[in-house]
Amino acid sequence: MKSCAQIVCLVVCGIAATARGIEGVEVTCVDDRACGYGTFQSHNQKVVSNTNGIFMTYLREDNEKDPKKPNVWRLMRSTDGGKTFSVVYEGRNNGRAPCIETDRRGNLYLAHPEYGSSVKRRKEFLFYRFLAAKKYKSPGISVFRDVGCAAKYAMAHDVKRKRFYIATQYGQLLTVDESGKLLSRRAVLKSRGPKACTQYPLLQVDQGGRLHHAWTTVQRGKPIYWDIHYMLSPDGGAAWWNLKRKKLKPPIIPDNSGPTLRVSLDDEFEPNTWLSNFMAKDGKLHFIYRAHTKPGRQHYMRYDIATGRRDVHLQSKFKGKTITLAGTSGFFASRSNKPRSPLYCVIQDHGHIACLASDDNGKTWRDHAKSKERFGIYALGGCREVTADGHIIGSFTQGGKVCFFRIRG
Repeated sequence: MKSCAQIVCLVVCGIAATARGIEGVEVTCVDDRACGYGTFQSHNQKVVSNTNGIFMTYLREDNEKDPKKPNVWRLMRSTDGGKTFSVVYEGRNNGRAPCIETDRRGNLYLAHPEYGSSVKRRKEFLFYRFLAAKKYKSPGISVFRDVGCAAKYAMAHDVKRKRFYIATQYGQLLTVDESGKLLSRRAVLKSRGPKACTQYPLLQVDQGGRLHHAWTTVQRGKPIYWDIHYMLSPDGGAAWWNLKRKKLKPPIIPDNSGPTLRVSLDDEFEPNTWLSNFMAKDGKLHFIYRAHTKPGRQHYMRYDIATGRRDVHLQSKFKGKTITLAGTSGFFASRSNKPRSPLYCVIQDHGHIACLASDDNGKTWRDHAKSKERFGIYALGGCREVTADGHIIGSFTQGGKVCFFRIRG
């Protein structure tokens, strides 16, 4: 009998509209023999869609405790809207599953670090090009050496400049062209500040070509996520500014001692505070994060880019009429090429995959979708772009199972 990754089980969670008018969520088990870290680092993009299907990456084997064995990750493809998936490529490296981007020609671009084992340390970043013209076979692989890296990283595609930006855990920014050539390597953040170190980076390039960079720090000497910060670059990573229109001089102090916008609140340093996701859309910045205070706080914040002011703040609950979003991991999705299109936010609601939607760019939110089934959700993440056929797509891990889901947008 074939494995779950080859013959995929489909769980349909309330596809028909419920009595409350909430549309449903379709969930597919992609692999029932994966590791517990399958979709680790949920904030970076590991699911995309193009004219040739839906593609996703995940970690199948976590062998970091055995220096003789590499980790195993997979690139998967679905050509039937996410009902079934097949293996496109299987990688064996000491690292996590790659983040993934696609272009208008249907090509795929993947990136992840290779940091070696406890026996042999390595400092490399790998960049993959899977071409649609070659039916995604025999990828081109570029290796960038002497890059300080670890398990947290992010990537964004700059369509206008035809390049990619890769942010590492230690504050470096790699700029790579679409052929896989390394154009530049800059230290934009210091790896350590007086209070905390850089940790989880996030990136996005908006329709105007501005590069947006946000990150979570970790307290020095303690495994506590300390605070959340943001800055932007108008020219592809050469110059950086904060929202007070002050030009910054890299490498920049990453914590609350530095000059960048701090998103997290004054009383949220000691509890774990971690940025789930952010998005730049129609002149606004949108942030979602969970602060593990007592009681916990779920934050949604919106900033106006032109004025630098926070103009919407929903706490300590983020909810619609019947749906309440609360969780460490989640993501925003929209259509970047369509101004004033709806903005969606997917997190969980007590184990249910749940989605709120906004028709006024984050000013107000309404119920959109909620799965009937409850899951043990870990590292829920998804694609920034709504698919061409109008779906929000994402993935999560439940124990040793890696799942894909889609929500009608």
